Amino acid sequence: MITSDAPSLDLIARFEEAAEAARRAEHTYRQKAAARIEELTRERTNAFRRLNLVRSAAKAITKAEEPEQAGLRARAVVADALGWDEIGPRQELVLDRLMPVFAAMQAEMGESEGAPGTASQEALRTFEDWYRAETGTEFYALFERYIPETPRVDF
Repeated sequence: MITSDAPSLDLIARFEEAAEAARRAEHTYRQKAAARIEELTRERTNAFRRLNLVRSAAKAITKAEEPEQAGLRARAVVADALGWDEIGPRQELVLDRLMPVFAAMQAEMGESEGAPGTASQEALRTFEDWYRAETGTEFYALFERYIPETPRVDF
């Protein structure tokens, strides 16, 4: 009796197709998950950088001896945090565009009524949108600094 392998080959081919479909589905899911994780990481990083910016600016505004100097003091703190020792035209423009944020913060810090942070948040959002439109990148990317590894030398 001679039997054909054709039915068993068909059966195996169906399982191979199912296995390949499962592999493709997993690969697609992993790509989407990786992209989402990257997006969430970027959002978290920007949120903490935003918090640090506001915290530093608020501290500078609070320490200003004269109310007129508060915004300039916050501006200097931000420039320092960005490592901008020398302020060129581009840095000047960015810092000038931040001044309404500092003014809104200062006004809200002095208020005892109303929802705190609303005007500051809106001013900061406006600044962030302007910066993104102007440069094509997020403002908070400026806070990323590459620090090269230095070799460790044992004597």
